Amino acid sequence: MQFIVKKNVQAFGFMLIALTTILAWSAPSVAPERVPQRVLLGMTSDPAHSQAVTWRTTVAVAAPQAQIAPCSGNPVFGNTATTVKATSGEYTTSSGAKVVHYEAVFSGLEPGKQYGYRVGDGTAWSEWFQIRTASDKAEPFRFIYVGDAQANVKSLWSRTIRNAFMSAPDASFVLHAGDLINEGFDDALWGEWCDGLGFFGAMMANMPAVGNHDMNLPEGSGALPSAANPLWKAHFALPQNGPADTPLLEDEAYWVDYQGVRFICLEANAYTPEDYDPEARKIAQAKQIPWVKSLLENNPNRWTVILQHEPMYQVGKNADNPELREAFLALYDKYHVDLVLQGHDHVYARSHKLAGGKVVGDAAPGTVYVVSVSGPKMYPFNPVYADLMKKTIADTQLFQIVAVTGDHIRLNTYATGNEWVDGFELKKNKDGGSVLSELSKP
Repeated sequence: MQFIVKKNVQAFGFMLIALTTILAWSAPSVAPERVPQRVLLGMTSDPAHSQAVTWRTTVAVAAPQAQIAPCSGNPVFGNTATTVKATSGEYTTSSGAKVVHYEAVFSGLEPGKQYGYRVGDGTAWSEWFQIRTASDKAEPFRFIYVGDAQANVKSLWSRTIRNAFMSAPDASFVLHAGDLINEGFDDALWGEWCDGLGFFGAMMANMPAVGNHDMNLPEGSGALPSAANPLWKAHFALPQNGPADTPLLEDEAYWVDYQGVRFICLEANAYTPEDYDPEARKIAQAKQIPWVKSLLENNPNRWTVILQHEPMYQVGKNADNPELREAFLALYDKYHVDLVLQGHDHVYARSHKLAGGKVVGDAAPGTVYVVSVSGPKMYPFNPVYADLMKKTIADTQLFQIVAVTGDHIRLNTYATGNEWVDGFELKKNKDGGSVLSELSKP
């Protein structure tokens, strides 16, 4: 009998130790409205030394903050975390609900290093996410490029972007070519877009171009759009290096130098027939042309990639963009822009190498223009610029994986089922031009 009692006491002791251990590793209970939602990794103008993140809660929290620490396999790596205060802003959604969005910027980071970060208020935290800073040198890297998501985002676009993530888990960031959702004012659609990304949105930086649908105002508002909806600006932390003294273009026109490539994101809606407030259109047009010229003229990088929503040569809608060509085509030609990544037309079209609006030789100075679509909304192919296109695909959800390796850029296009459907390579010349060649497989 004495043995049994002693054995039970020992068992109780082990249970108490186990319970204490579990409680030590358990997070305290917090109100769900304080738990961070829609955590999105953004981009800064110096991705080798800084990172930026946004998130939101459904109530205001007293001390919004983020923590970051060098990653290791030790589960208590967060004990060395640096805490950064976040800025906040309250927004009224299309349903009338009040929500609060936050932004935090991590600075003083080391190039090419892996970090873990989390966001919250000191009690209610997100999970820890792992990220890696850029190198401060022109080292090889990959990125993902997708055209319009726009419709049925959670149910059908999600399969495309998640296949892209799984196909290139080492990608440094994602370029979104605009029209992320169908109505830029609809907070529920923004929720679907974030759900479609899943946790990848917090671990792989997002670099979006504004599409015309991202600017949409509610019917009956009595106004024309003059900038992306405030919910766009709430969701994305982006470089604040656009045209000077132009608040309309904040978080819409920006640039990033990343490991030997200059990426320029253009707000192209102002040069197209899409709805746009006339006064805002004049400002956006006048400010962006000299800004782009300066970025191209003073570019220390080997490669130049432009991201814009509307295409230079429309291939999927019964429309045209002569103002866009008039504004930028000569600049792209003069300064040897290598690649222009576009959306809007809901088909796939990849041009020959073009200069002055004409097909040139594969080794001649010129630019390759790509239009793609990642969501399920499709348009028929418009043949007006068919002679300029090397490859076209209709009625197919697609994603692109782009690899930059020294003197080479390789772009491979995949259907959502991971079927390879197109690819090409640009090889840099000593004079700043490139040689275009076809790929048969990645």
